Amino acid sequence: MLIDELREKHRFTNARVGQPQNWYTFKSGITGVAYGTSFAQGERVRAELYIDFGDVESNKAFFDRLFAERSPLEQDFGEPLSWERLDDKRASRIAVYSQGSIEAEPEELSRIRTWAIERLLRFRKVFGHRLREFANTPS
Repeated sequence: MLIDELREKHRFTNARVGQPQNWYTFKSGITGVAYGTSFAQGERVRAELYIDFGDVESNKAFFDRLFAERSPLEQDFGEPLSWERLDDKRASRIAVYSQGSIEAEPEELSRIRTWAIERLLRFRKVFGHRLREFANTPS
């Protein structure tokens, strides 16, 4: 239902079928950067911007460029973001979290879906032009 709504109402994706997994990623238009949503540890749900160009240095440099814009990005986003450089991993992420479990009742899953869609749309609105700008200019 999340994919259907994002495709049909918001033109966020062309995806048609979800996979049997607790996460899904969506293209951002920039190779190496994706929007995603997932059920995370601790009964939380996450919406994110995931950065993985394939090598640590590029990922961390791109993350650092975005982090330098933290205040205006969070102001535009409308809520604090979790800036996760993930120095012990190749990729980095910028995320927002809410309580939620993949095993929740249908009413709660509907709330989670609405929350995730709203955050994914905000990520695209707030980060989309910056991603294109940063991808086209040297660091």
